[in-house]
Amino acid sequence: MLDKVLNYVKRYSMIKDGDKIVVGFSGGPDSTALLHILIQLKSIFNIEIFAVHINHMIRDEEAFRDEEFARDFCKKFGVPFYSFRIDVLSLAKDKGLSSEEAGRLVRYECFEKVLKEVGGNKIALAHNKNDQAETMIMKFLRGSGLRGISGIKPIRGNIIRPLLICSREEIEEYCNKNSLNPVIDSTNREAIYLRNKIRLELIPYIKENINENIIDNLFKSSEILRDEDEYIEMEAIKAYESVKADEGISISKFKKLNIAIQRRIIRNMIKDVKGDLNAIENIHVDDCLKLIEKGETGKKISLPKNLIAEISYDNFYIKKEKQIKKNGFEYSIIIPGTIIIDELNLKISAELIKNEGSLKDSAFIKYFDYDKIKGELIVRNRKEGDFIYPKGLNGKKKIKDLFIDSKIPKDKRDEIPLVALGKEILWVYNIRDTKNYKIDENTKNVLKLKIERG
Repeated sequence: MLDKVLNYVKRYSMIKDGDKIVVGFSGGPDSTALLHILIQLKSIFNIEIFAVHINHMIRDEEAFRDEEFARDFCKKFGVPFYSFRIDVLSLAKDKGLSSEEAGRLVRYECFEKVLKEVGGNKIALAHNKNDQAETMIMKFLRGSGLRGISGIKPIRGNIIRPLLICSREEIEEYCNKNSLNPVIDSTNREAIYLRNKIRLELIPYIKENINENIIDNLFKSSEILRDEDEYIEMEAIKAYESVKADEGISISKFKKLNIAIQRRIIRNMIKDVKGDLNAIENIHVDDCLKLIEKGETGKKISLPKNLIAEISYDNFYIKKEKQIKKNGFEYSIIIPGTIIIDELNLKISAELIKNEGSLKDSAFIKYFDYDKIKGELIVRNRKEGDFIYPKGLNGKKKIKDLFIDSKIPKDKRDEIPLVALGKEILWVYNIRDTKNYKIDENTKNVLKLKIERG
């Protein structure tokens, strides 16, 4: 089996010379075989390995037996050993998670902690070919898409799985042959979790009555499905780039895409904002697609983990809920001087200059006849009753109507600084400025306002 694992490792370039690898070590057959094999590979790849054991404080004496076995095994083979005792059931209750989810969260936190402490670069986990088959069936039964039913990846980020090519029977035989005497988790024999039911009941039934090669066949299918998933994902990323617009996507462009690509774009949008896809299911993606299909401006839906999906004109957005809640701001403009608008990371500078007759406005700089301005100038966000006499238009216009005409999303309107004289707005940054207070041949003192990133 050692040669089989070595070839698999080389096939995917899992291990490179000088790697520092943190190994998840429960003391069971899989992780014991993995650690023992990596010990054999130390001289081949010039690697360092560190074992991490997590006692979930669930199985009473058996859990402490496992911890003691893991510690003794590492001492025997000279492997640095790190152990953690964490009450997973209490953690699950506090965070509203299942015990499985809480256990997984704890394990990865501990792995990353040790990885950082030792200056490591990879985490090795002991998933095997049977785990792959169980995962694929479990994902299929839960209605997962192509990515889900393609199963466990040999490499995901800094995580490697050298034993994925080996069956559980091969691993147990390896442990027996090398007299490793791993511990056995008694809960693995209890059909209380979905995975255990698949392992103990469904797969044995399929082997006996339908297909005795179910494990190997599903493993082969996983590799095919993974290759196809990776190709479709590459195409989806290209399509995603082509429909991006104003921190969201263009609905009109999005609707021209194939539904398979659409689903992946939605998932990528969520991942960009959230950082991962944990707790995101197909139903959430479908809800987003329904929202886009209706295309009603201002409509929004809630997604897990405080995310919001929203329509604004031709754009669709995924946002964190806190991103659409803005506090008001208001600053007096100092002339001459500079004001930092902390809420927007902008600064507005003001100075008085002479009328040279060649002053031209830009998107970031505006000029006004200072002597016509009677009162204190304020830079702030919108308020009820604000209005402007916009250049190029007759009469005055409500700022609310200006935002609507300019198709500014509702949640963006509080982020736009206004230069105000009472309720009258002189400058709606990057949108419109007033025709009042304009410079003419009689202007003596010119107020120059400039807004830029702070």
